[in-house]
Amino acid sequence: MNRKTITLRITAVVLACVMAFSLAACKKKTDPSASDASAIASSNASSMTTTTIPTTTLTEYSGPVPNSQQVTWEETALEAEATYYATVTAGEFLNVRKGPGTEYDKVGTLTRGQAVTVVARTSNGWYKTADGYYVSETYLATTAPTA
Repeated sequence: MNRKTITLRITAVVLACVMAFSLAACKKKTDPSASDASAIASSNASSMTTTTIPTTTLTEYSGPVPNSQQVTWEETALEAEATYYATVTAGEFLNVRKGPGTEYDKVGTLTRGQAVTVVARTSNGWYKTADGYYVSETYLATTAPTA
């Protein structure tokens, strides 16, 4: 063998070893523990950064969002659920609140003409929505507003 052939073969072996080492170092562990993750990060600190993202299982919820507000008011259930429409001026929003009054936290908004299902009415002029929050009856109507 001549010198050029030997040099090419040595170079090919070195490159193959470097590639194999690089692939082994980058191989993803399926579930590293905290100590494994810190060991990986510290051993590779000079050449790469390892980020471990824990997997999370999300629970699907298919019901109304519970309102944790303590009830300190009286409300009367409607005979049947009713659909009402927000009658705010165009460009304004109707606040949806945790309780029947402006002193309660806002949890969302309705736009002009947006429908909301109500299930009860309070003694101070607020409707309870199907998901347990409140909107002022002043800005609701049984028919959708026209343009």
